[in-house]
Amino acid sequence: MRRTSLAVMLISAVVAGPTSALTSEPSEPADMRATAQPFTPGEELVYKITALGMTAGKARISVGSTTQRDGVAAWPVVVQAKTDSIFDSIYSVKDRFVTWWDPSTGRVVANEFYADERGKRRRSRSRLDHAGGKAEVLRVTEGTGEQSTRSYEIPSGAYDIAGAIFALRGRPLVPGTVEEVDVFDGKKVFRLRCIVEGREKLQVGAGSYDAIATRVQLGFDGNFQSKRDLKTWFSADDRRIPLRLEAEFVLGSVVADLMSAQKGVTL
Repeated sequence: MRRTSLAVMLISAVVAGPTSALTSEPSEPADMRATAQPFTPGEELVYKITALGMTAGKARISVGSTTQRDGVAAWPVVVQAKTDSIFDSIYSVKDRFVTWWDPSTGRVVANEFYADERGKRRRSRSRLDHAGGKAEVLRVTEGTGEQSTRSYEIPSGAYDIAGAIFALRGRPLVPGTVEEVDVFDGKKVFRLRCIVEGREKLQVGAGSYDAIATRVQLGFDGNFQSKRDLKTWFSADDRRIPLRLEAEFVLGSVVADLMSAQKGVTL
């Protein structure tokens, strides 16, 4: 699996790989088209990342203004993660992941990943053709600048992991139900399952919230293979903000806790 940082993987999420672009005619309406957008340009979410029992750094998710991306009017959803100086000696991270979201279809049309982890840098992009059922992935080799491009088969409407979390924000998330989303992680496709468990009060750095508790089953392997389901709490309002994410990976436990939330513009 391609290597996103623990922080980016958790938040995006908020996390994942290369660039993509919608190169086909719009197909059937996605789930989010029937309801108001739970997020809009100007939204900014800031998280504290805890790993191995200590504060590791921060992650920030921001939704940018509409930008043309290969002919598609899309919103850049930017996920940035950076470790604190104290944690750098253990596992330094300075990553940036951009998902290009088409608000008219509720689909990811492109993504880009810039990684700087433990002094090693890499870059990748993906391009998704939903109608053609293909994703084109460009990878740039560290140091040499050598580029390679490979094509993968994907189901129409597949997301990257960050886009999948944002797609879940547009779902009803009714306790006792299961939401499923196809995710392309840059090399393979897996079915993400979100099991909605119930509602509870949750205290995070940003305040006290009525929350929807869920368990998200991921399809990662290697160092990012989950020892148990990713526990995720969403705010129980129309915005469905990811409030807290907890995961247990082979490398250890990681928690992302919402510290501040700025609302986007009203469309």
